[in-house]
Amino acid sequence: MISQLPFLNRGAFVRVVLSMLFSSVCLPIHADPSIAFFYGRPAPVDLLAHFTQVVVEPENMDNLDYLREQGTKVFAYVSVGEVNATRRWYPEIPKSWFVGSNKEWESNVVDLTQQGWHDYLIDKYLSRLWEEGYRGFFLDGLESYQRFAVEPERRLAQEKALSLLIKRIHQHFPGVELIFNRGFDVLPEVGQYAVALAAESLFQSWDSYTRKYESVIEPDRVWLMNKLRQVRNQYGLQIIVIDYVDPKQKELMRVTARRISDLGYTPWVANPGLDIIGVGKLEIFPRRVLALYDGQEHPEGLHQAEVHKLMAMPLEYLGYAVDYLDVNAGLPGNVLTGQYAGIVTWFNRDALPRPTLYRDWLLRQIESGVKVAVLGNLGFKADDNFLRHLGVKASEPESMEGQPKIEPVNKIIGYEAQPGSGMPGSIAWQAFDKRIAAHLGFGEQSEGPVVAVFSGDWGGVALHPYVVEPGYKGRQRWIINPFEFLSTALDLPEIPVPDVTTENGRRLLLVQVDGDGAGIKAEIPGTPLAIKVVKDNFLQRYNLPATVSVIEGETATNGSPDGSDGLSEVEKVARDIFKLNNVEVASHSYSHPRAWFQKNNIDDAGDGYHRSVDNDQLDIHREIAGSVEYINNTLAPANKPSRVFLWTGDGLADNEALALTRRLGLENMNGGGATISDAERTMTRVPPLGYKINDQLQVYAPIASEHIYTNSWQGPYYGFNRVIETMRLTDSPRRLKPMHIHYHFYSGSKMSSVNALKAVYDWSLQQEHRAVWVSEYGQKVNEFHSITLSRRMDGAWDIRGLNALRTLRLPTSSKWPDMERSEGVVGFRDVHQGRYLHLLPNQGQVLLHTTPQPPSSPYLLHSNGKIEEWQKSADGIHLRMHAHTPLEMVIASPEQTCVINWAGRTLEGQRQGQGWKFVFPRAEPGNVTLVCY
Repeated sequence: MISQLPFLNRGAFVRVVLSMLFSSVCLPIHADPSIAFFYGRPAPVDLLAHFTQVVVEPENMDNLDYLREQGTKVFAYVSVGEVNATRRWYPEIPKSWFVGSNKEWESNVVDLTQQGWHDYLIDKYLSRLWEEGYRGFFLDGLESYQRFAVEPERRLAQEKALSLLIKRIHQHFPGVELIFNRGFDVLPEVGQYAVALAAESLFQSWDSYTRKYESVIEPDRVWLMNKLRQVRNQYGLQIIVIDYVDPKQKELMRVTARRISDLGYTPWVANPGLDIIGVGKLEIFPRRVLALYDGQEHPEGLHQAEVHKLMAMPLEYLGYAVDYLDVNAGLPGNVLTGQYAGIVTWFNRDALPRPTLYRDWLLRQIESGVKVAVLGNLGFKADDNFLRHLGVKASEPESMEGQPKIEPVNKIIGYEAQPGSGMPGSIAWQAFDKRIAAHLGFGEQSEGPVVAVFSGDWGGVALHPYVVEPGYKGRQRWIINPFEFLSTALDLPEIPVPDVTTENGRRLLLVQVDGDGAGIKAEIPGTPLAIKVVKDNFLQRYNLPATVSVIEGETATNGSPDGSDGLSEVEKVARDIFKLNNVEVASHSYSHPRAWFQKNNIDDAGDGYHRSVDNDQLDIHREIAGSVEYINNTLAPANKPSRVFLWTGDGLADNEALALTRRLGLENMNGGGATISDAERTMTRVPPLGYKINDQLQVYAPIASEHIYTNSWQGPYYGFNRVIETMRLTDSPRRLKPMHIHYHFYSGSKMSSVNALKAVYDWSLQQEHRAVWVSEYGQKVNEFHSITLSRRMDGAWDIRGLNALRTLRLPTSSKWPDMERSEGVVGFRDVHQGRYLHLLPNQGQVLLHTTPQPPSSPYLLHSNGKIEEWQKSADGIHLRMHAHTPLEMVIASPEQTCVINWAGRTLEGQRQGQGWKFVFPRAEPGNVTLVCY
C-alpha cells in the first residue's frame, strides 16, 4: 500500500532523480540474494528451492523441511496490522480489537495498542509457527494504522505500540530474522531488528479498484526510490521490491525485474495475489506439463489415453516431464502460471461430465498466462466468449468443404500422413485475429481463414480428425508434427534438456533378460536348458552388463533336485549366472501375473513357457517381496541382492505395486517398448519413458522384446533381428531411446532365435555405446521427472536434481558451454542429434554458463565409462572413471598433445580427429592424471 506522496516541485524532482542515479552506481551492501513470494497452495517447493529466500503463506505450506534442507531461508507471512476473515483463527480475535476495514484487501485493521493482540500474535500464532520450524517472519501491514490514525497523537501511539510489538517479537524468538513490508515511520525505533525491507510497486503496480495493471507514475516512483535509497544507506538493509505485471506479459516481467536489480535491489515480479511463480533475480523455467485426459473414455487406464501413449514422448524429448490428471477426479484450484510449461489436453468427445466447470477453469488458466495445447476435441461446446479468447469464432459447416489448405512455409502439417478433406461433423473455426497462425485451413473467407490446426499467443489447437490418421488394426500415423506443434503451441523455450539416452557422449546400451522359459529344453544338439544356452552363449561370451531375472515359480520347480543342496537344475544355472560380475540380479515375480490390476480384454497370447495367474488371485507381496526374498536367500551371492523388479504380463503396474518396489529399494521396469520399424515408420510406435501414478513412477522398457518381433513367440523365431531397425530408427534423426537388447530365456530354446539374438548383440557392439544396467537407467528416468531449471540474470542455467542423470542436450546451433565458469560440466560432444553435455556425478546442482567461443582448454569428448572425479589443478586434470568393460576415453584438445599419468607410468594417447583416445587394459584403472602440453 502506497502512502500519499509529498508534492515535489521541478527542482526538487530533478535533485531526487540525480541523487538516485548517483547512488545506483554503488555496489549493493549485501551479497546477491534472490527471493520469491508464493502464497498459493500447494507450494511448489522443488521450484522455490532455487531461491535463497522464500516468503510463504504458512497455512498453505506442507513441506517446510524440504526447503530448509535445500538451504533456502523460509519466511512466514504475518500480517501484524490486519486480519483477513478467511483466516482459520479469525473467530478467535475479539471484534473490539478492530478499528476499521481495508476494503481493498477485504480485511480488518487492528488497533495496535491492544495488548491482547500482541499476546495472541506472539504466544499463540508466532509460537506455533516457530514450533513448525519457521525462523523468519515477513511482517506485513506495518502501515495499516495510517488508515484510521490520522491525528498526530493517535498515529504516534500506534507507532509506539508497533515498535514495542516488533521488539517483543525479536526478544521472544532468539535469532529470528524479520523482513518489514515498508514501515518507514518506525524504522528509527526498530530498524536494527530487520534483515530486509520490502516495498511494492516501484515500476509496475496493480490497481485493486479498477482491477488493472498499470505503470507507476513518475512522481510516485521517484518518491519511493528516494525512500529506499535512504533506508539502504542509513540501516544497511537488503531492499526487496515487489512489482505487479500481467503474467501474460512475460517479457515485461523480465524487464521490470532487471530494472529493479540494476538499482541494487532484490526483485520479485508477479501477480497481486502472489500465487504464481514470477520472475526475480532468477527465473524458473518450468519443465512440467499438465496432461488432461478423460478417464471415462479410457476405463482400462491411463496407458490407453492418447495424451500419454502418443503425446508424452514428444514432450519428453523436448525436455518436459508430464503430470497426468483425469478431469473427472477434479481440477487444481490454483492458477498454474510459472509452475507448468503448459497444459495439454486430448479428448475424443465434446461432452465431459462437467463441461461448464472445466470450460471456466481452462479459461482462467489461459487468462493467467498458461499456454494450452488442445488436441482432438475441446471437451465442451465452445461458446462465443471462449472462442473470442482464442482469436476465432464459429463457422458454417459448408466452409470446410474441399481440400484443406496448408500454409506455404509449413513445419507442422503432413508429418507422416497428409490430411484429408473435411468430414461430416468435423469442426473448424474462423480466425478473425490477425495474430493467429493458420497451420491447416479451408480457404480464405472475407473475415479470415477457417482453421482446424492453428496457434496464437495463448497456445494452439489441432482438431479431430487432423491430428492422427487411423489405420488397420488400430495403427496410427501423425498428421501433425507433434514436436513442432507442441513447441509452437506452448511457446517452449530452448532449454538444456535432461537426456536419459546418452552418457558421456555415447548412446546407452541395456541388456535385459526376463525369466520366462528358463527351464525348457532347447531344440539344439544336447537339448540343454534354455537358461544355460543364454548363460554360455551370451551372458558369459559377450560380457556386457546385463540385468537378469527369474520367475520363482518356474525356476524353483523345474528340473529334478539333485545333490545335498536340494537345488533344481535350473536353480543351479541361475545361481551361476548371478555370480557373474557383469550380471545384475532382478526378479520377474513368483507366478508371472498376466495383469497387476483389474482390466478387461487382457491379451492372453502367451508363449506357453511360464505360469500365469489372474488378477483376482494376485498377492502382490508374495509376487514382489516374496520372490525377491527367495532370490536373495537361495540364488544370489550374499553381497549381491536383487536390485530390479521386472513387471510381467501386460507389464503395467498400479500404485500399490509400484510403491512396494520403492519400499524394497528396487528399480522397476517393463511395459512400453518401442516397435517402430522400416515397415511401420511412425513415431506413434515410440512410447514415453514411463508413466506416473500419484507419486510412483513406472519405467517403461525402451525397446520391445523378442516376444513382439516373433508374434508372441509364434514365429518366425528369427524375427528378433528386426529390433535392429527399431534401434536405428530411435537414434536418427532424433535420439529417442537407448539401445536395448530385451529378451527372455526362451530365446535360447531354438537355433533360429539364438542366431537372431547373436546378430543383435554383434550389431549393438559395433555401435559406439556406453553399457549400463537396468537399475542405472531406471534411476535416470526417475530423475528426469524431478529435475528443475532456473536461469540467472547473467544467463547462466541453474539445474537442480541431477545425480544419476548425467547428460544435458542442447542444439548444436546454441552457444558453447563455458568450461571455465560452469560448475559440474566436464565436456561435451556434438553429433547430428545435438550437443550432449557431460556432467559430474553427485553434484545435485549444475551451473551452466555459455559463451560464443568454443573452449580452448582440454575437455572430455566421449567415453564408455562413468565419471567419478574430475578436478582441474596446476599439474593437470585429476580424474577417476570406471566402466563395465575396459575403459576408453577421448579427450578434446585440438592444439595440444595429451598423455595420462597412471600407476607410475605414462599412457600415450592416439590422435583421433581433434582429440586423443586412451584405452585402458581394465575397466577400473583408478586415479589418473591427464596432462596436455
